[in-house]
Amino acid sequence: MSKKLIMKWIKPPPKNLDSAMEVIDFNVIFHAEDDVEVTKIFQYKDVKAKTILGGYSIAKQTFRGDPREIYVEVDKTLNAKKDTFYNKWLAAKALFKRRSPFNRADNEPFYNFVNNFGMTPKRFAAAAGVENSVLFRELKGQRKLSIDKAIAYSKALGCDPVDLLFEKQLCRLWGSVDLFNMHEAGNDNFWQGQIMPAPNVSESKLEGGLLSEQLIPVPREIYRPEIKAILINSLGSHLHNHFAYYYRSDTADQNLENKLVVVGQEIPELEDLGMDTTRYFFGILKIEKGKQKLINPEPTSEKSLLTSGPFTFIAPVVSLVKRGAMKKDHNYFESITQAEEIKEAEHKIFETQRKAQEQLQKTLDKLNYDIKQIEKLTEKERAVLKDKLGMKKIFSTLEEIPAYIRKKTG
Repeated sequence: MSKKLIMKWIKPPPKNLDSAMEVIDFNVIFHAEDDVEVTKIFQYKDVKAKTILGGYSIAKQTFRGDPREIYVEVDKTLNAKKDTFYNKWLAAKALFKRRSPFNRADNEPFYNFVNNFGMTPKRFAAAAGVENSVLFRELKGQRKLSIDKAIAYSKALGCDPVDLLFEKQLCRLWGSVDLFNMHEAGNDNFWQGQIMPAPNVSESKLEGGLLSEQLIPVPREIYRPEIKAILINSLGSHLHNHFAYYYRSDTADQNLENKLVVVGQEIPELEDLGMDTTRYFFGILKIEKGKQKLINPEPTSEKSLLTSGPFTFIAPVVSLVKRGAMKKDHNYFESITQAEEIKEAEHKIFETQRKAQEQLQKTLDKLNYDIKQIEKLTEKERAVLKDKLGMKKIFSTLEEIPAYIRKKTG
């Protein structure tokens, strides 16, 4: 551990603690590009604790220093909370950098790919054909990955080299939508298809790519600084649990008819009630007799027409991504390994069948050849052949050959 790395207890556990401590949460703050502070929050049994649940107290430990060292130092002591820590780390970094698509990644993406692949650094070094000392420095962040190295490592890891070289792109999840039901939130009613504020989901439920601070991954090919996302939360719908990505727009482009869109609708009367005058909806844009309409994209919903225009803006949905589809964890790499094993087994079966078929064809070709040779023999030659083979009967004509043989030989 580097001397520049500062580790201390800001709320230490008792010195005579006789039970194990469990990590329950993290706080991550980036003070600068090369200065990050991580607080690990522990829970331990304490019979003297005066809480509602009783029997538990909290301890806090901080780590501060170079992000490349801090990440490895904290991550190596974790088990079940690795994903939670990584998500908190990404969210904190995103808030600090305000995300640029050109930010070079530090060591943590590469470090996580190797760990999630289920390999030790030594085994991975052997698989990738690199010296242990070189790989160790790259995993620790002491040496930046070159493009050639990223390409070589990505082949061994089964990932895109971009994932090793550049930071993940994130955007804020600002809302959610239900295509079946109406919801009440405070003094507001949110109708089917109307976008409501994004749910505040606890970290333990942030599965499948949904990060703390309501940040979610963005497919790199559609990333722009103005990209936004909503969550479709409609149990029973074919769109349930999908993220809908769109670009913020100030125009109402009617050329988007029959496409999935996010629209804004101005309702001036709400101003007198002290409420936001803009309502947002998600659906399929239709233009009928010059009038804008928004149709429910869920065909089984009882409410087909969500709302009618005019709309202040119309923004096309550029991508629908199933929640968790971009997450690459241990299960992802396990599936890659299993797929490779299945592919290899299928190849062996195919080769065995091919060889058996070739052998059968050779046998049939030989039988067909023998039959044709027999047909060319004279009666005297057939009699000689019959004596040599000790056969009671030799086929004198093609018709005498059994049907099953003629069928196989064509």
